Amino acid sequence: MKVKLLISSMVLVASTATATPFENPEDAIEYRQSAFSMIATNFGDMAQMVKGRKDWDQNAFTQRAEHIAQLALMPEEAFKVEGSDKGDTKAKPEIWSDWDGFTGKLNQFQGDLAQLAKVSSEGDERATKKAFGVAAKNCKACHSDYKFR
Repeated sequence: MKVKLLISSMVLVASTATATPFENPEDAIEYRQSAFSMIATNFGDMAQMVKGRKDWDQNAFTQRAEHIAQLALMPEEAFKVEGSDKGDTKAKPEIWSDWDGFTGKLNQFQGDLAQLAKVSSEGDERATKKAFGVAAKNCKACHSDYKFR
């Protein structure tokens, strides 16, 4: 009986812990911009390796790929905050008017990055570069439709 009560309490605490951490729209905007900034930093370093402008380091590349695969999961909840479509943001209104299209591209990007992390961890440079190209292409497609430059 005590075990069931403990498990029930843990589930209740876990479900309330998933509530949004944002007190206002500006916090949500800052959160998603921070996540995208970290994605860009890691992605940029990987791009330098892919383009040969930086020495190839499979371990470093894999670490960056694992980081962005996790980071890509973070911004979506911050787009759901009411009022976060206003303010200091480069997010286009089409995100909210075409939510299904936006989340479809975001989900594709998340899947691409998970695949990139997996392929990279296997150590095949050529396959890693190919997976990076797929992720980069879908990243740019989302920017074209949903981000002001």
